[in-house]
Amino acid sequence: MPDPPLRVVQVGVGLWGQSWAELVVRARGFRLAGVVDAGAPARVWAERLGVPVFRRLEQALRALTPDVVLLVSPPTTHRPLAEEALAAGVHVVTEKPLAHTLEDAEAIAVAARTQDRIAMVAQNYRFRRQSRALGELVRGGVLGRLRAIRCECRRDLRAAWVSPRDWRGRMPHPYLLDMAVHHVDLVRSITGQEIVEADGCSWPVPDSPFGHDPTVSAVLTLADGTPMAYHGTWAEALGRETSWNGDWELVGTRGRATWTAGVKDALRSTVAVEPFGQRPRRVPLPMLPALDRLGVLQEAGRAIRAGDEPECSAADNLRTLATVLAVARSTEERRPVRIEEVVS
Repeated sequence: MPDPPLRVVQVGVGLWGQSWAELVVRARGFRLAGVVDAGAPARVWAERLGVPVFRRLEQALRALTPDVVLLVSPPTTHRPLAEEALAAGVHVVTEKPLAHTLEDAEAIAVAARTQDRIAMVAQNYRFRRQSRALGELVRGGVLGRLRAIRCECRRDLRAAWVSPRDWRGRMPHPYLLDMAVHHVDLVRSITGQEIVEADGCSWPVPDSPFGHDPTVSAVLTLADGTPMAYHGTWAEALGRETSWNGDWELVGTRGRATWTAGVKDALRSTVAVEPFGQRPRRVPLPMLPALDRLGVLQEAGRAIRAGDEPECSAADNLRTLATVLAVARSTEERRPVRIEEVVS
């Protein structure tokens, strides 16, 4: 007999939250039990789903006794909302970044461990076939010993949905915390290594909606000494946008691998491998039970039912967030920053 669906209460049904809610409704093994949002337009939209709408999480927890709380709210709200849900014995899945400070992120991880519940971060890029394919090439030794990694992600949001008045437009280090966090997490996942040092710089773009720097360049150093050259912007003005995945190159002692294309559909990007002395060939992509955010939900459901830690747990994600915060500190202080400086 199949397990009953996990009942989900979602906090936040803004633009991205609406997409999440529609996805939960379609997800196998889950049922959207209700949503929480105090905004009138969001509440009107949510009522069309035929689920109850609450102004506060406390009300939803008391009325619905859900299995999972899904946080699609601004990062500054993640800690209090996650702690409230976990204290009620409810599992938590939260959009990235886990928090804006390591202190808040650690508090969420501690609360999950104390309550014996999962807290998982929606690092959905891990659940794409292309990133898994790159990881298999590295682990299988196809590239030999890694010598260098390069990643560039260029998108133009100057005339997009971001407003100077919303939380993305006002947040410090918007590109780092809301976008580069994906790529930093992918480096950890693809290589199986931690990043130990960050040396970065960032700059403002006056015609963008961001009050803080939307463009960043950095050199990240992995534990074995492998350098990664990273560049990212949300104000690409030269008409050379990449996919949200970024364009990747991994160079090893035996060959190189690339991850490119997918500008219009990130899930349709391609991975190629070029053993030195041979022609590049496209890499067959592994099959996954579910992709992207559905992959996040399915992994959360698996971990809840199995009683173990999910991939992208809050505890694991602390290192991803610490690395992003180290890059941020490096851009502010104009010096290389060891990740342990941030962790300590």
